[in-house]
Amino acid sequence: MRMTTKATTHARSVVAACRWLRKLSTIPQLSLFAIIIPRRSHIMSAASSYLLVAVAGIKPENEANALKRLNSLGLHISYQAPAVKFGIPVGEESLKFGSFDTLVRLSDDLQKSDGQVEACLRRLERQLQEVDPEAQFQVLSQRVRMNFDQYTTNWRWDEAKYPSSRGIAENMQVMLTIVGKLDEESRSKATQYNEIKTGRSNIDKRDVGNLASKDLVDILTPEVVRDDDFVSSEHITTVVVVIGKGGEQEFLNSYEMMDDRVVPQSASRLTGVGTDDKDGNTLWRVVLFKAGVENFKKNARERKITVRDFVYDAKAFSSLQAQRREMDVKAVQTLDQLKGTSHAAWSDVMIAWMHIKAMRVFVESVLRYGPPPHFDTYLVPVNTKSMPRMRSALGDWVQHATHTSFNSEAEANLKAAEAEGEEYFPYVSFSFSPFAVVKA
Repeated sequence: MRMTTKATTHARSVVAACRWLRKLSTIPQLSLFAIIIPRRSHIMSAASSYLLVAVAGIKPENEANALKRLNSLGLHISYQAPAVKFGIPVGEESLKFGSFDTLVRLSDDLQKSDGQVEACLRRLERQLQEVDPEAQFQVLSQRVRMNFDQYTTNWRWDEAKYPSSRGIAENMQVMLTIVGKLDEESRSKATQYNEIKTGRSNIDKRDVGNLASKDLVDILTPEVVRDDDFVSSEHITTVVVVIGKGGEQEFLNSYEMMDDRVVPQSASRLTGVGTDDKDGNTLWRVVLFKAGVENFKKNARERKITVRDFVYDAKAFSSLQAQRREMDVKAVQTLDQLKGTSHAAWSDVMIAWMHIKAMRVFVESVLRYGPPPHFDTYLVPVNTKSMPRMRSALGDWVQHATHTSFNSEAEANLKAAEAEGEEYFPYVSFSFSPFAVVKA
């Protein structure tokens, strides 16, 4: 969440522009601390959320003491782990941004890009949780796999992927393009897997229900059917009928009268696994001339006897089994591909997202404090309930670390923010949660 709002930024824009002009002619040495403050919880072995903070005015010789004091505050207020550096490019290798007007546009563009990338990241997280409930969310960076804590602890700007010389706007577009392709690829793999699952499920549905609706290929198998159960020739065929519970004797007394082309005494019960069901229905076969099949069906319906449209073929069962095996293999292969694609996509999107966060800190810090951009960055765990206390403590820490007080400009910014019903802090800040799914 962007704590320094657009309204507050507007209130400061004239002051910031003047400061820019002033500092371009007399550039003092600035030191910026960017601090990521995570709130600790049980989630993917990472903190549940982070507060990204940038502060100007800490002298190089005071950095060690400032970090020590920050850790002391954190240990007493919110977290257990120490703060660590978070390497946003500064100095001669600083990110390239252009003019003041460009930075203002980048502020809005990066905010939108941040939301787009986060939406993709959340979808990938859900997808990965669905296909791999035991998934270990790991980032592959610089050919090293690590969990999120390790990645942010050792975070450095990826010059290979996003050269700082290329400029923030161009790097942002590159990131969005990469994220878009990853999102499209992962969606395609998910669709492919779901289609195979649906196809396999449709085959299995044939075996659901009672004898009146089940696919008889799975019931009248070569292991069940005897050699003389099904008679077939140019003029003679065999039909399969479903007899309801208790209706066997009535059927035996009447089936020969359902058509005069029925072979006398040809009714025979088909026995074996699956040839009866929980409703008490049973399967029978009747032999008759092909010319009498339709009339036989008509008379059977009038007696509430179901005649199944079924032609026994041993090869059909073998073909169905082969189809099932093939789809099972495809499902396993596609699931493995989907898992691999989802893991890789999540990692790359997370990397892009963290770089967008770094660019937002960079842009907002230069807008607020003016050039030149010199950043030192830190990662600090924070407890959710302690956030208000930590916010207040950070304000005191900034004054102590920079040897400054709450000046008239800060007072004006505070009043502007309060007029809009929003908060103002004496530092640039962003909060974010790397994960949406909390695990106990």
